Amino acid sequence: MTANPFTRGTSPGRARPRHRASFTPGHAKRGGRQKGTPNAISPRARKAIAAAAKRLARGTHLIRHYWQRLIDPNPLITEALERQGTFTLGGAPRLRSRPFNMKSFCKDLSAVAMRAIKTDQFVDRDLVECLTLLGVRAPSEFAKFLTLLVPKRSYLAARPHAEVLEPREAVNPGEYRHPPIPEWTLSYDLTLNSYTLVPVDQALTPQDADHEVCGSPLNPAPGWDWKFDNETRLYRAIALRPKTPIPEWTQRFDPKLGSMIAVPIGLDTTQAHHPEYGSPLDPAPGWTWKFNSVTHRLLPAISDEPDRFSTPQPRRLYRWHPDQGHFSLVREDDDDGEDYDLYEYDPDFGRRGFFKPYQPPHRPTKPRHLKIEPEPETPPHQRFFVRLPDGTYAVTREYSRDDLYVYDAKKKRYVRVA
Repeated sequence: MTANPFTRGTSPGRARPRHRASFTPGHAKRGGRQKGTPNAISPRARKAIAAAAKRLARGTHLIRHYWQRLIDPNPLITEALERQGTFTLGGAPRLRSRPFNMKSFCKDLSAVAMRAIKTDQFVDRDLVECLTLLGVRAPSEFAKFLTLLVPKRSYLAARPHAEVLEPREAVNPGEYRHPPIPEWTLSYDLTLNSYTLVPVDQALTPQDADHEVCGSPLNPAPGWDWKFDNETRLYRAIALRPKTPIPEWTQRFDPKLGSMIAVPIGLDTTQAHHPEYGSPLDPAPGWTWKFNSVTHRLLPAISDEPDRFSTPQPRRLYRWHPDQGHFSLVREDDDDGEDYDLYEYDPDFGRRGFFKPYQPPHRPTKPRHLKIEPEPETPPHQRFFVRLPDGTYAVTREYSRDDLYVYDAKKKRYVRVA
């Protein structure tokens, strides 16, 4: 059986299973690339190719005097001209017996630049100028160097059908690793004259930077929220960890009110009330519902501003997962016994906030001769609703009416106030 470079056993965790007639899973490393072997393409060569591509994107001068100043001191271009018979090996001008061919000159220039990259014997500035000239005269030859900047394909990209034909656990034993969460930041857009959300990796578009699990700040997945960390200048994904499925809500235009209203999908208004997040008509304290223009759905999100109709903002704690690269909301009933670092999100008085390490409050012990009474509990705030003719409920501030209703979270329905 021919060895497959993606499944051959060269190290623990990459060994092929026994039914594939190969090495025993978990054996020691045998052969392969040794420690200290340099990369085939050095980092400085990659930077030179990227610099030449950036020059082409910004535009270059096509005047003769400009390129003549670059050709004279550049040894790589001079070597390519020697192959065309323009100069002798001693450097003296030679009368050519055949006309100068630009196509063959570009091929020679490409071969000289490729040899310099593979041997890593070049001056950075000379290679940038050589590739810039090659990109102007022969873009197809310059495209061969751009392929050197493309990273190697992953296992799933190289074999997209492998998950169907044979499970990943049989080919690569070990824990399945999801793709890393793309990083997002704020960038100033001169066209819009404001800050916009953009991926950190400039090679990714906003559509490509959408994670399969947690989405993105522009399109958060159900059960996820994104907050900006001002210290790292990055957006962090937060797992809300809902205990029950989140009902779907959308917006529709009401001709009577002349505005958009929240409407549940496939459920009644009383049944679409989530026990943790509430609903867009009656959000739970500390939560808000935001409309997603991509999926046309209303999703719950963490509210930074306190609600004027509810108690003060609750204090939430977050746990950082370094392996997955996201935060998760810590619940009151979490009792897993693990000792991990906790963080608290500080909105910083309405500006962009940051995550800071949580410091538990210092509670003084009760002296023997003093008696510390417990702090009085704040009574819960109740919202009163009025039933509309179409069967929906709306918040009202008139407490003297007789047809007032209160939402009962245990019964999951609206109860009339006696």
